[in-house]
Amino acid sequence: MLEVLYRFFSAIIISFTAAYIIRKMIGKQDEKLNLKNFILILILSILVSLVHQLEYTALSTLVIFLLDIVVFKIIYKLLLEESIISTSIYMLMLALCDALSSFIFMPIFSVQEIRTNSVTMIISNITVNLILVILMNIKCIKNSLTKFYNTGIKNRAFPNILFFVLLIVGFCYLAYNIAISSFFNKEYILNILVMIIFTIVMYIFVDNQNKYKKLEEDYDNLFQYVQNFEDWIEKEQMNRHEYKNQLAVLRCLTKEKKVKNKIDEILEDNINIENQAVTNLRKLPKGGIKGLMYYKSALAQKQKIHLATDVSINEKGILSKLSEKDIRVLCKLIGIYFDNAIEAASESKRKNIMIEVYELNDKVSFVFSNTFKKHKNMKARNKKGVSSKGEGRGNGLYFAAKLIKENPWIEERQDIIDNYYIQQISVKKNTIKKESNL
Repeated sequence: MLEVLYRFFSAIIISFTAAYIIRKMIGKQDEKLNLKNFILILILSILVSLVHQLEYTALSTLVIFLLDIVVFKIIYKLLLEESIISTSIYMLMLALCDALSSFIFMPIFSVQEIRTNSVTMIISNITVNLILVILMNIKCIKNSLTKFYNTGIKNRAFPNILFFVLLIVGFCYLAYNIAISSFFNKEYILNILVMIIFTIVMYIFVDNQNKYKKLEEDYDNLFQYVQNFEDWIEKEQMNRHEYKNQLAVLRCLTKEKKVKNKIDEILEDNINIENQAVTNLRKLPKGGIKGLMYYKSALAQKQKIHLATDVSINEKGILSKLSEKDIRVLCKLIGIYFDNAIEAASESKRKNIMIEVYELNDKVSFVFSNTFKKHKNMKARNKKGVSSKGEGRGNGLYFAAKLIKENPWIEERQDIIDNYYIQQISVKKNTIKKESNL
C-alpha cells in the first residue's frame, strides 16, 4: 500500500509540473487553477500511477502522452492540434531532463533501484521535474519554447503534427534504450548522442519554420500597406502638379536661402510618381499588385536607379481573375524579385532595372531585368542562406522557391543575358481554372 502511495505522489509531481510547463508555454500564466482543473490533474495523476510499470516500456510513455493530450486539451480549452503540439514539446523537454538526470543518479543507483525503491523514485522524479521548472523559468528557454509552440500552431498542416508525434515516438524509444543500458557503456553513449542529434534536428526544423513564417508575415503586412498605398498614390498623382506649382510659387516669393533649400529638399525627397516608368504601372489592376509595384519603384528611384517599365495586359485579363489569396502569393514573389533587382542594380555601375508585365498566350508574366555585379555564388543563389551580402542573408530566393513549389499555378525562370540578370514569374490561365475548381 505504501508503495502505491509513493507511486501516486510521484505521479502528482509529474502531472502538476506538466500543467505548469504547458500553461507557461501557451501563455496562460494568469489563468488560476480552479477546482475542476485540480480534479482533472488528480485524475491524470491516478492514471499515470496505474500506467507506470516496474520495467520501463515505450508503450507506457505513449499512453501517458495520450492521456496528457486529452486532459490538457480540456483544462486549457485547446484545439486538438494545439494540445498535441504543446504536450509534445513538454514530453521532449521531459525526456531531455530525464537523460540529464541520469548523469546524476545512474553512477550511484541502478535502473532497478530508481524505479522500485520508493525514496529513490521520488527523489529522482523531484530532481527531473525541478530541472524542468528551472529551465522553463530561464527567459531565453521559455521564449524559445513559446516560439516553438506558436510556430507549430500557425502551421497546423498534417506533416507538422506528424513530425511532432514521430519525435515523441523516437524519444520514447531512445529513453527506453537509455533506461535498459548500463551507465556509460556503448549503448548508453550512443543513445544519448542520438537524442542530442534529434534535439538539434528539432531546433533546425523550428528555426527554419520561424524564419519562413517571419518572411511570410512581413510580406502579408506589406500587402496590407500597399493596398492603402494604391489609393493614396492615385490621389497624389492628381494633386501633384498643383502641389509642385504652389511650392514653386513660394520659392519665388521668398528670398531666404534656407527656405529655398528646404523647398528643394522637400521636392527632392518626395516620391517621384510622375515619370513615365511609374505612370506605366497605372495599367495594372488594383488589389495589391499595383500598390506594391508603385512602392518598390519609389524605393528604386530613391537609390538613383534608372527604372524603365512596360505594361501590356488586358483590363479584364488573368490578373483581374486572381483570388485575394493568389494575389497575396504573387505579391510576395514580386516583392522578393523586385527587392533582389534593386539590391543587385544598386551594386552595379550602370544601375539599370527594366520591368515588363505582359499577357501572351493565356499567360501573364512579370519580368525583372537588372544590371548586376558578378559574384562567385551566383549559381547557388536559390539555396538557403546564400547571398552576396554575407552570412545570414539570402533567404529571399529560398523563400520564393518554397512558395513556387507550394503553388504549381506559378512558373519561374532565371537567366543571364547581355550582363542583365533576368527573373521571370508567370501565371497560366488554364492553371488558375483548375485551381478554382478544386
